Amino acid sequence: MADLGNLTARERQLIIDEFVQQAFAGIDSGAPGAGIARGMRQLPDDAPDDLGPEQAAAWAELTGLMADESFRQRVRQMAVTGARGETQPEYDPAPITEHAGAAAAAGVAPESAQGREITDRIVGADTPAIDRTRLADQIEIFTDRRVERYWELLGVLNGRPAFTPATPAFEWFAAALRAHA
Repeated sequence: MADLGNLTARERQLIIDEFVQQAFAGIDSGAPGAGIARGMRQLPDDAPDDLGPEQAAAWAELTGLMADESFRQRVRQMAVTGARGETQPEYDPAPITEHAGAAAAAGVAPESAQGREITDRIVGADTPAIDRTRLADQIEIFTDRRVERYWELLGVLNGRPAFTPATPAFEWFAAALRAHA
């Protein structure tokens, strides 16, 4: 593996398979969230051995992520926590993406009065502080820009269209929940 740029499609698949296998080691395939492993290893069956420039750049960045020990540990933490079912999402992501995403993009401070209004719109003004903190904990466990980047890079390798990153909305929302708990 001296030159990761000259790997065959099969060799690239094996590298991804090894990474995902380690992240999900010991997790029952029927456990909550375990199905994500299938998506994390998905490369096209007919992937060419020679990558185009955009795919080669994506592959180089992806291998860098998979080699980063802190990233590996973070994915493992998400996999184990999700498989235990300890923090199943108890929220609808659509209003978070819509309202918190707009607030993050507009530069609204999560701790501001406007941040409180937006947070209350998403979870309800009567949501107790303990529930807001618990929800912030849940969101923070499964929110990581590097993990979202992994999915973006896998999308490039799979020829899928780019998507709007959701992580900034969830980071903003978690901070707002804590600020207004």
